[in-house]
Amino acid sequence: MNYIDAVKMVKGKTSASRRKIGNNTRAEILPCGSVAIILHATPVVTIHPDDSATIRSGGWRTHTTKDRINKYSPFRIYQKNFEWFFENHVPFVDGAVVTKDWVAIHRDCLTA
Repeated sequence: MNYIDAVKMVKGKTSASRRKIGNNTRAEILPCGSVAIILHATPVVTIHPDDSATIRSGGWRTHTTKDRINKYSPFRIYQKNFEWFFENHVPFVDGAVVTKDWVAIHRDCLTA
């Protein structure tokens, strides 16, 4: 999912700023313009206007967390021997901000 698709998903026909998108999951447009996919209280995916994304597990390395990340993130993760990896085989780091070119950047409106 890219940024434009994420915004369309949240706004829908009513121009809402947040929407329930699944069991215990909601999507919300943040004040900085990024779109957060929130599972329980953890923003597991935050898609930024430049199509980079911040990926978090919040310490919950569960099947549901991985499912939400893979469903709503522009980047996929997988599990091997109980460890999580990004699709380019780099070990998963909680809070990683990645771009299409797999460049780590240090900007996130949730922590700025």
